[in-house]
Amino acid sequence: MKFIRTSLMLVTTALLATSVYAGEPLKGAALRDEAISITKVLRCPVSPNLTLYDSESQIASELKGVIYEKLREGQTREQIFDFMVARYGEQIRYEPDMNAGTAALWGAPWVALAVGGILLLLRIRRRKPQA
Repeated sequence: MKFIRTSLMLVTTALLATSVYAGEPLKGAALRDEAISITKVLRCPVSPNLTLYDSESQIASELKGVIYEKLREGQTREQIFDFMVARYGEQIRYEPDMNAGTAALWGAPWVALAVGGILLLLRIRRRKPQA
């Protein structure tokens, strides 16, 4: 269910983003939908377990307004992300970009899985009865 919802959100975002990249500022329902999709992937600075969309804090309300205004001015999704990261740091993103600073975060689960698999393989080999 979560996969389907995420996939639909990505497709919708891509379709909405094409109108922004074409030089046309978003209006009406498209503006609202894009603002909502952005607030769902940014973390609230005062409530780190909540997105801006879910948070009811004062700063979350202000940031929602900033996002809405930047979209009305014709800024793209990436420009808004860059602004938020410059202002609040990379931790404002729920899914940080892949760079030298976050490579360990992205790679650690895969390394742990590989090490666990190797240890499991070695343990199984050790337990095999010798003929």
